[in-house]
Amino acid sequence: MRAVVLREPGRLEVAEIPEPAPEGDQVLVRVRACGICGSDLRYLHGENPWSQHTLGVRLPSPRNMVLGHEFAGEVVGAGSSELEARVGERVAVLAYRGCGRCLFCRRGQPNLCADTAHIGHGAGWRGASYNPGGMAELCPVWSEMAYPLPEEISFDEASLLDGTAVAVHAVTRAEVGAGDWVVVLGCGPIGLLALQVARTRGAHVVAAEVAAAALAVAADLGAEMVVRAEGQSLREAVDRATGGVGAAAVLNSVGAPESIVEAMGLVRRGGRQVLLALESGEVTLPLSTLAGERVLTVSANNTYPEFGQALSLMAAGAVRGGPLITHHFPLDRAAEAFEAAERRAETGAIKVVLHP
Repeated sequence: MRAVVLREPGRLEVAEIPEPAPEGDQVLVRVRACGICGSDLRYLHGENPWSQHTLGVRLPSPRNMVLGHEFAGEVVGAGSSELEARVGERVAVLAYRGCGRCLFCRRGQPNLCADTAHIGHGAGWRGASYNPGGMAELCPVWSEMAYPLPEEISFDEASLLDGTAVAVHAVTRAEVGAGDWVVVLGCGPIGLLALQVARTRGAHVVAAEVAAAALAVAADLGAEMVVRAEGQSLREAVDRATGGVGAAAVLNSVGAPESIVEAMGLVRRGGRQVLLALESGEVTLPLSTLAGERVLTVSANNTYPEFGQALSLMAAGAVRGGPLITHHFPLDRAAEAFEAAERRAETGAIKVVLHP
């Protein structure tokens, strides 16, 4: 079958690889849509975003990675007779599974498990010739992580369910409530999904982004204020919206060290900045920035129930994926698709979707 294989950093190929066979607890999914995530771009450049963001260490990525963890499709095979009834189902995929044994899994935090197996990532596939990934014609998926997909959600939209679940987790960690003012810093796919999830909690949103096209989408999705410029103009907008009190939460999907420092100046007493992206480097933060019980924290992936919440929100129309999808490519044009995603300032890309 054909798959997008990262041979090594900077070397991406569409290659013929062996067709996978599902194991006893797995179904085989024919992939209909798979999104390109910022994590995929970071793998392309030699990073390991999973280990950096979840474990705080930089582990090497394996060679010959099949990329893609944001995908949906149809069940076309089963690893056991008990699962054969699922053949023909439309499914969305929760692309990781914790070990089930460690402290974090036992505490209901499988998103923090160090022994995670993660489809489309390097985690959990030691010794495998190719890890399973969604940028392929076929992908084996644990049956319990293949969620029935309602007809009202298209395969393209379902490729954004992974990001929606990440947004649900981040907004929950930010403790966003009704009437709160929230700053969404960075209006890429995750930022725009977090904006919508915050709105479902009754929050007001200030969206900040340098790309005018993404800000237009943010306004369409319910941001009450949009700010294109950086620095003082954003501070002035937040002061204007909150009467000088500051934001209850900043959802930072930029992650650059300077953005973290600037964003802490927007947080009100008792508020939180939640980082949805984490770059390498150091941050110098005056301790006085944390006065008044302000919190700086990170949001890593999502828990299992939060994927179900994401599915319910999208099925109900409370979160819309369609406005985020700007580009479509067949699998054979994966290199072109990655270039469009990476050069988003020029191409206007928000979410790029591959169709195997």
